[in-house]
Amino acid sequence: MPQTREPHDHDDDHDRGHGRDHDDGEEIPFALPFYNRRWKRFAIVGGVLFVVALIGFLLVWNTFFKYVPPGKHLVIIAKNGAPLDPGEVLAKPGQKGIQREVRGEGWHFIMPIVYTTEVEDNTVIPAGRVGIVTALGGPAPSNGRVLAEEGEQGIQRHVLPPGAYRINMHGYQIEEVAATEIKPGFVGVVRRLLGKEGNGLFAAEGSDEKGFLPRVLQPGIYYINTKEFAVNNEEVGIIQTSFHAPNASKETDTSITFTSKGGFPISIDGTVEWEMLPEHMPMLVAEYGKWQEIEKKVIDVQAHAICRDKGIDYGVQEFLDGTTREKFQEDFTQELTKVCKEKNVTVHSAFIRRIVIPEEYLKPIRDKQIAAETQLTTKAKELTAESENEVEREQRMIDQEVAKVEAETKLLVANIDQEVKNITVRTEAEIEKIKAEYGSKIATLDAERERTLGQAEAEVTKMKETAKSNLYKLKMDVFESDGNAFLRYTLADQLSPNLVLRLFHSGSGTFWTNMGDKNMTLMLPAAAVPETKERRKGDEKKTGTIEPGK
Repeated sequence: MPQTREPHDHDDDHDRGHGRDHDDGEEIPFALPFYNRRWKRFAIVGGVLFVVALIGFLLVWNTFFKYVPPGKHLVIIAKNGAPLDPGEVLAKPGQKGIQREVRGEGWHFIMPIVYTTEVEDNTVIPAGRVGIVTALGGPAPSNGRVLAEEGEQGIQRHVLPPGAYRINMHGYQIEEVAATEIKPGFVGVVRRLLGKEGNGLFAAEGSDEKGFLPRVLQPGIYYINTKEFAVNNEEVGIIQTSFHAPNASKETDTSITFTSKGGFPISIDGTVEWEMLPEHMPMLVAEYGKWQEIEKKVIDVQAHAICRDKGIDYGVQEFLDGTTREKFQEDFTQELTKVCKEKNVTVHSAFIRRIVIPEEYLKPIRDKQIAAETQLTTKAKELTAESENEVEREQRMIDQEVAKVEAETKLLVANIDQEVKNITVRTEAEIEKIKAEYGSKIATLDAERERTLGQAEAEVTKMKETAKSNLYKLKMDVFESDGNAFLRYTLADQLSPNLVLRLFHSGSGTFWTNMGDKNMTLMLPAAAVPETKERRKGDEKKTGTIEPGK
């Protein structure tokens, strides 16, 4: 019986290793699935180990590394170390507590057992704002200073302009205030609020004294510590101050009133144009304040004082006279300009529009002036009447002269017309005489021309006839006085060069054969004679002849 192979009769390891039977070399059908199961177990185990390793790596990484996103910073707190310095709230490296230095965006290695961390927002100062920094820790400012420098406790001298900053808010406080803006047409007058006590209202150049600074700020935006400085926006430019009596539009009486020489009250309406220069603004603001106060305490006061002091030297009549009134105007302008300049105010012009004089003084003067004007008017009327009579008399004389001139003009015109007629008649007679003389000469010349032409024509005719006679004589000499030859030549000469004659011999009894000796002999060019027997015979001669009927 054939032997049956059992799977258990062979070595399992040997079969798995080779996959074939030792006896007949056939494949073992279960070997490939076994290998797939083994590699699958290896893949699962490897994947689990990789995930465990990755999780462990991430845990370790997140434990030792901290990520700071954009727009934030990392605050580090030390758990151990030396104690803080007196007055400090932030720790230096090696000290216990909140560390002064912060970390920016990105990954940072932090020892988890030694330190803890906090992620905080950056400090952002928007446009048009400024940040005032106050340090919570550090030594107090020295030398009596109020503002603190970097590292000192208190309000910091330096401010934060617009931007983003990594500031440890555990040790600082930030106050946002509006930036200082100086608009066009204004200047900024700066006054230091914090500092040493000075000797007056003004702070010395380059010092830390309280008071107004000598320099102003021009139009623009400034990032100023408002805890240290106060800035006043003061308007600059030319200002008009008017003094006027009350009227329909102005109910308040602001005119300048003073007493003139003689005790009469005088009122003045005027306008003063003045200006505060930027370099003088600190002193003016420190002494007076706003420009309205300057107008009231300088321009108004000085204008009244000058009019009072100068007006007492002028009488009422002098204010009526143009020359002295102009002199008062000049004195007022010069004195006001001088006094205001001493007070750092620039006066450009001071114009007096009207001077009001009391009615009780003006009435007698006005009545007297009216009487004088009335007398002058009466005299003027008398002179006007006399002038009108004189004008009428002169007008009549003018009319007479005009009539005389018109008569003389007419006479002259008539004489000129008669003279023109006489000249016209004489001219026409002379023209007729000249025409007759030249007509006779022309007739004589025409007769002479006719006679000359007749003689010329007769001579021409004679010469032509003589030439013809000579020509005929020459021709007869050529033909040796043969009339028939001359006749034939003449006939041939009158024929067209393109004439072609064809002669046919028709035999006896025709027109040509019965002509007898009355035949027609033609002299034709050889080219015009047809190719006939007679032509061939005639070619032997210089002139071919064709005789019909032969």
